[in-house]
Amino acid sequence: MRNNKMRNNILTIGLCLLFLAPTMAGAWTVTELQQSAASQRYLVRDYQAALAEQQQQLRSQRGEFMPRVGLYYQANQRRDETLLEPRQSHNRGVQLNWNLFNGFGDYYRLLSQKQQQRVAELQLQQIQQTIQQQVAQTCLNLHQQQQTLQVAQRAVQLYKQERHNAQAKYTVGLLTRNEVLKIEVELENARLDVNRAETIIHQQLANLQRQTLADVQQATLNLQAFEVLPQTADIATLHQQLQDNNRELQSLQTLIDAMQLERKAARDTFLPRADVVADYSRGEDELWLDEGDERNEQLSAQLRLSINLFDGFKDDAAIQKARLAANRARYRYQEREHELLTALDNSRRDFKLAFNNLQVARTNSRQAEENLRITRLAFDQGLTTSAELLDAIFFQTRADRNIIEARAAIFSAHFVMEQLTGAYPNYSVIN
Repeated sequence: MRNNKMRNNILTIGLCLLFLAPTMAGAWTVTELQQSAASQRYLVRDYQAALAEQQQQLRSQRGEFMPRVGLYYQANQRRDETLLEPRQSHNRGVQLNWNLFNGFGDYYRLLSQKQQQRVAELQLQQIQQTIQQQVAQTCLNLHQQQQTLQVAQRAVQLYKQERHNAQAKYTVGLLTRNEVLKIEVELENARLDVNRAETIIHQQLANLQRQTLADVQQATLNLQAFEVLPQTADIATLHQQLQDNNRELQSLQTLIDAMQLERKAARDTFLPRADVVADYSRGEDELWLDEGDERNEQLSAQLRLSINLFDGFKDDAAIQKARLAANRARYRYQEREHELLTALDNSRRDFKLAFNNLQVARTNSRQAEENLRITRLAFDQGLTTSAELLDAIFFQTRADRNIIEARAAIFSAHFVMEQLTGAYPNYSVIN
């Protein structure tokens, strides 16, 4: 008998695990949603395509160091034939051109193009950081509204209970009709809060599905990451992390390096240029191939040296333009660095303020809970009015919401600081 009972219990537990396993295995965590968004969003793919363009630009720039080989065909038709030139003829051949020296301009442009490719990589990582912060914030908003919904539902239950008690007192003549109506009005307001929270939950869920390109549902969402409050480093450490890891500042610094290399490349026109040209040609006294009576073959090689002496001050203008572009990039870096540091300072202030508000909200919640208990006892004994009871319920609901808002503010400030300090990981883009 005991064995049969034990066997039934084991079977029941096994069936429960069987039905719960798919749900637990398919639950989306915040980290998994961030990875899905950072690797699949169309915006990320756009930046990935921009990086691929820069890679092709680098490949094109490398081609400046390679020789160029081409085939040519030239047909000639003259009105009169002479002793030296037939009336019809053609030349065909192959030509090789190879630049040996171009004032180091190609070298510096190649280095600049490598820096431009690095800028595109950092911009891709930057948008991934921003998207992960947005996904985390959306998950937080969804979690906050779920808790707000629970508070509103508890308020509805409280108002229903008090309406029932008030209706019973009104029936025996202990309360007036307007006392009951006050509770009815607050009950309907609480129901409106429930409807509002449910609507916002659906809206945030739709935003999350758009951001992650995943079929996320409330039943498959794991938001346990918001149960433990995050911690933060001191302000000096955060500043250092921002300057070392912020992708936007890194891309601006790399852009400065690229502009400085472009400035060096602009000086190439003041130096000589050297090219080697090799040519093999074959001519005939007919327009078609291999149909002429006379054939002429030539093989030549040339070394061409050239230098620009004056071009209307265009060279100097190009150098000055490159210098100004480098200065503009430096100014943008300095301006953006100041903005980001200020944003980081303010986010840390918000973080500390939210922690302080949470402590106050917890104390206030305990006080409101005790006040509601005392007020309900007094109302049941006829020692207070329904207005004071409604105020006590309102105070309890507000205190619960203040706790939710304080916790949400802590996480929100934490997510901003993580994005500013480049704390989110990089993911490969899925095309």
